[in-house]
Amino acid sequence: MDKVEIKEITIEDIPDYVKVNTRAWQETYKGLIEDRILEDVANNVENSIKRQIDKFEEDKKNGVKKFILKVNNEPVGMMAVGNARNKNYEGKGELQALYLLDKVKKKGYGKMLFNKAVEILDAQGFKDMILGCLVNNPSNEFYKHMRGKLIDTITSKIKGYDFQENIYYFEI
Repeated sequence: MDKVEIKEITIEDIPDYVKVNTRAWQETYKGLIEDRILEDVANNVENSIKRQIDKFEEDKKNGVKKFILKVNNEPVGMMAVGNARNKNYEGKGELQALYLLDKVKKKGYGKMLFNKAVEILDAQGFKDMILGCLVNNPSNEFYKHMRGKLIDTITSKIKGYDFQENIYYFEI
């Protein structure tokens, strides 16, 4: 039986959080977004760690909660929740990020993180949640399976590039 832990991150967890996020980007977005963007992300891990450390207290003050998923003490997933960042969805909670490494996908961990996000947002008083998922990302099927209602497709900027992103709505 695997030992599974979903833990709110501390400053000490930030390097693992960023490394999982970076590696998951490499695995998830290969072929979906330009290689040079993925290379930029991979080449800037140390800067990303520093940025996350610098904004750690501000995130907490703003109600953003970040978690790391460990299976048998190995960091293999991460997520972030908080207030919706898009002003069109003001007052809603947002699952701002949920990433798993390929080796642990389709084992129920995504559902565990998703349910944890709903639990946290509910405890913060949110009655609904949104999330964005790149249009061609296979994870769209997961969010539909989790009973997400596709309510919009928007253009969002990632690393200065425009991407189409599906917005899903969930009642909590």
